Amino acid sequence: MISNEQLSGKIIKGIGGFYYVKTDRGNDALECKARGVLRHQKIIPTVGDEVMIQSDNPGEWMIESILPRKNIFLRPPVANVDIGLIVFSMINPKPNLLLLDMLLISSEIQNVEPIVCFTKRDLTSTDEENAIKEIYEKTPYKLFFFSKQDTDTMDKIIGEIGGKTAFMAGPSGVGKSTMANYLCADQTMETGTLSQKLKRGKHTTRHVELLETKNGGYLLDTPGFSSYQISEMIKPEELREYFPEFSRGACRFKSCLHKEEPGCDVKKSVETGEISSVRYEHYLSLLDEIKKDQYR
Repeated sequence: MISNEQLSGKIIKGIGGFYYVKTDRGNDALECKARGVLRHQKIIPTVGDEVMIQSDNPGEWMIESILPRKNIFLRPPVANVDIGLIVFSMINPKPNLLLLDMLLISSEIQNVEPIVCFTKRDLTSTDEENAIKEIYEKTPYKLFFFSKQDTDTMDKIIGEIGGKTAFMAGPSGVGKSTMANYLCADQTMETGTLSQKLKRGKHTTRHVELLETKNGGYLLDTPGFSSYQISEMIKPEELREYFPEFSRGACRFKSCLHKEEPGCDVKKSVETGEISSVRYEHYLSLLDEIKKDQYR
């Protein structure tokens, strides 16, 4: 008996040639295999893909096609990411703001909206929090400061990722697993290196999975993304576009790199405090790095 039933859905897990697609029909993901035509076209289904699936026989589902992707990452492999939760702690370890800015740029290059989260708020002072706010309040980025007991703030973060797909990025030891446990619909991650849901251990197979958040979004179950080699992705003259607080077209020269050129409006804004000197120093550091790599 041939059913030819078609559904649309999202791949939330892939392992051993099988893909698990979440649709609007029921709570359980449907196990699917990819059509041979996709393999012939060298199209590899990826976690996060929006797909069309068809059942030729009852209980057997095949991925027919993959809808156009918003973006795709290779490490770990995932597609159609909307939000990057950039997670740092206020202390232990102290925040590396240059790394933070690199992760912000990496997210934007891939068309991902970054949301900056600072954990362990209860272990530091108001002055230290305000110093960070002063740096980033001049940017359009959303910032959240909280401790693991502060469920009100984490509920606000859940509101930001509702109906969207998000990943976490940031150094180890900042509380990403603890935060993920709260954001997701049930306890899916164990603090540290194991996952309760996947029964992960040192000798088990690693795979990528999207976990459902409490309000219909998805969180990537992975230790987190690292910043890409920015110099491999953009040219020196493009870097300024990833510092949204920098003025556009106000400098004397259209090609101004905001470094040594006369009549630079960005340098003037740094002097008056309209742009953070910390962010500007990071810009100069990254600009030099990109230039060096370009001529190697």
